Amino acid sequence: MPEVSIITPLYNGSKTLHETYESVIGQDHNDWEWILYEDGSNDDTKAMAQKYSKDHPGKIFFYEHEGNKNHGTAYTRNRAVEKSNGEFIAFIDQDDIWYKDRLTHQIGILKKHKDCSMIWSPALYWYEDRTFEQPVMMNNKKIITGVYKPGEMIEMFLNDLRSTPLPSATIIRRSIFDKVNGFEESVKGSEDVVLWIKTGDKFDIYFDDKIIVKYRKHFDSTLRREHRSGKMNEWNLVFYKWVIDFIKGSSYNKNIVKDYEFTYYTCLKKIAGREGYAGSRRILKNELDKFPELKQKYSKDYLLDLILPFNIASKLSAKIRFVWFKDSVE
Repeated sequence: MPEVSIITPLYNGSKTLHETYESVIGQDHNDWEWILYEDGSNDDTKAMAQKYSKDHPGKIFFYEHEGNKNHGTAYTRNRAVEKSNGEFIAFIDQDDIWYKDRLTHQIGILKKHKDCSMIWSPALYWYEDRTFEQPVMMNNKKIITGVYKPGEMIEMFLNDLRSTPLPSATIIRRSIFDKVNGFEESVKGSEDVVLWIKTGDKFDIYFDDKIIVKYRKHFDSTLRREHRSGKMNEWNLVFYKWVIDFIKGSSYNKNIVKDYEFTYYTCLKKIAGREGYAGSRRILKNELDKFPELKQKYSKDYLLDLILPFNIASKLSAKIRFVWFKDSVE
């Protein structure tokens, strides 16, 4: 049984996969297996992954969904973990690059801190023309290396999504992954954030400030494509609702709920706004009917949105809020 299982969902990654492959097989920690799980690619990704598996029998394993269907990252990662056998689960996306000592360094820390559920580190954001270190801040200060008790990182994750772990820089114990039921398959685009929240809510987390991964940022990434298509707004809506429900059922700062409710409402208008005047109002009403508490809370905004164009209604709502805030302070 390998000590660590490496998990990679595959989707049209032929341009970058080989660099990722080289960074995995070049690790100075060799007690691993690598699960490559195809998620409906239509380029050369499948052929490349099959070759890697053939070249490294017993180390690299290739799987694919029935009928070459695309099921999304959360679903595919969960299926890959089900195929794995390691004590630890390490993720790497098809376009990221690990430093040579990535596994040795993080697994060594988890072995010393047996109560820690997972470990994560900042990434080096890697553009074609520049690089910079992922900002990891809590209360406007860089967080320090060490153990964080249940709940201590949750509000940081929710207040600044830039300061959340990237999968390629994270290792989680398989036992913990199973206890929190893995990735939420209904959430897309932010399914990793949800997993870290579920984990950090109940278990210790270790943060280490050593950069161990280059996180590739490129125009053709899945998230960039979904942003351009507008699909990301629909994904965000599901994530915002998950966060709202989670915070309401917890002891965390309820002001976070207010922020996410406002963001949810704003995002909903972006989605509805693509459908013209009548269609957009119908969508807004239908969606808010599913969320009556939010509809009541934003009843004044909703009334303005029914009467006025969304952009004008938003400006008027902002002015009204400013006046109310100014009066309350005075």
